[in-house]
Amino acid sequence: NPISVLEAMNEDPCFLRNTKLPYFVRVNKSGKKEERISVDVNDVCITDNNDVYFTDRKNKSISRLSPSGLVSPVFSTDPLQPIGICQTKDGGLLITLGDNESNLYQPNSDSRRLVRHVTLTGDVIREYEYQEDGQTRLFTVPLKVTQNGNTDICVINRTSGSSGKLVILSFCGSLKSVYPEQNQRKELNLTDVVCDSYSYIIVSETSKSTVHFLSPDGKFMRYLLTENQVIHPTAISLKLSTLWIGDYQGLVKVFQYNLPLLC
Repeated sequence: NPISVLEAMNEDPCFLRNTKLPYFVRVNKSGKKEERISVDVNDVCITDNNDVYFTDRKNKSISRLSPSGLVSPVFSTDPLQPIGICQTKDGGLLITLGDNESNLYQPNSDSRRLVRHVTLTGDVIREYEYQEDGQTRLFTVPLKVTQNGNTDICVINRTSGSSGKLVILSFCGSLKSVYPEQNQRKELNLTDVVCDSYSYIIVSETSKSTVHFLSPDGKFMRYLLTENQVIHPTAISLKLSTLWIGDYQGLVKVFQYNLPLLC
């Protein structure tokens, strides 16, 4: 089944989950399962201190996994369901959230679809939900989120069951860019995003079996991987020089990542 959660600790091991499992596991590069955590998660993040935070889908909360394997709730997101999670440069968390009351891909005036910046204990710092006019939604279904080294916030926004785009916001909340351009958005199905140490952006695209390498401002530069290396990638994780790619059939590949030649 499709890999939906993929998050590496340093270069090894890695937490992962597929779409059918009611739990997630920790595996090493050789594929050996080291731990099973009985929580139905939407996403996992590893902080700089190697603390493990994750979005608990069933209980609508953010929980933490201790080094001994103990799961403890940290704060609630109820009534909203938490989806994606990442650490911020200021030591907090970014969480993507959505309601369950309205149509998934057709939010109405009462729908909530947002990214929330919080402290590690859940105190709200800022919410990103609308463009600067206060009326135009930024997101349909905000899925995965990461903060780039230049502080920009990169969000995979699902627009249908077979399409997704990358929304890039400044840390103050202004919309900077959307990838791909308008005329390509129905053709591409972006599923996950990471950024490297030079603030370049890497996104997985499952329909055409490609991984795209973008400039820090979200402009296409080249294909990092194509269908010769990956088939329908659904999740990615980058730690130091190790790039993990999970695909639609449940396979995970591990690559050595080097900054591509840009000339």
